Amino acid sequence: MPKTKFDFLTLIAISAFSFMLATAVHEHAGHALACVALGGTVKALGAFYVECDYESLSTVGNRLVALAGPLVSLFTGLIGMTLFDRTSKSNPPLKFFHWHFATINLMVAAGYMLFSGIAGIGDLGTEQYDVFYQAQPEWVYRTSLAILGLASYYWVVYVSIQKMDAFIGGEGMERVNRAQMISLVSYLTGGVTAVLVGLLNPYGLIIVLVSSVASSMGGTSGLAWMMQLLDRKKNTGDAALSMPRSWMWIFASVLFVLAYAVFFGPSIYFE
Repeated sequence: MPKTKFDFLTLIAISAFSFMLATAVHEHAGHALACVALGGTVKALGAFYVECDYESLSTVGNRLVALAGPLVSLFTGLIGMTLFDRTSKSNPPLKFFHWHFATINLMVAAGYMLFSGIAGIGDLGTEQYDVFYQAQPEWVYRTSLAILGLASYYWVVYVSIQKMDAFIGGEGMERVNRAQMISLVSYLTGGVTAVLVGLLNPYGLIIVLVSSVASSMGGTSGLAWMMQLLDRKKNTGDAALSMPRSWMWIFASVLFVLAYAVFFGPSIYFE
């Protein structure tokens, strides 16, 4: 089968754009919007966090603000998968973006359940202002959440692999290795982008490690390994996925990531 063109600069650009957009959706369309909608006051907006004046909200309101991030990520991911199905293979950059954007949003939603269940912290955790604050018996909630999170993450991986299988093309181990390389590059791109943007925050390295790295590289870690689960003997009969260079995607990604970093990296304060 003839080799096809695959531009990694475009892949990196789309991946960086997708990761930061997913972060913005989770934090600002999720937590921040919920805070305002419920009558609360947003005190600060950062690249990887939102500070809501929790004293201005009821206990239920605080729980809903915490829940809003993962919930918005879930709905956004489901919409992304629908758009992926409706996007033609003749537009590889857009189809890959929909796949990647949907996958990481769903991974974040499922990952929060698993992470909060195990660690007891995060949006769905048991600390003050988290969704399951003072839930008793705590071990029952956390164990159930961890099991549900693990099952949900497995489902996300399974669905994402099926979607990739439908458009990666190629034959046998070659297509598995190619899919793994594409997925791994997109994962590393997201992690590096998150760390660089996170370094602009005013709270130092701890926020980068706890928020930027944990959410970006922890929640989406399936991208680093899951393509090894593709059928290694399958011959699709389709040409291998191509990725032509797209200056539109490259410029759009650079502009968006830089703008997001400049405005939200150092945080915006409202007091």
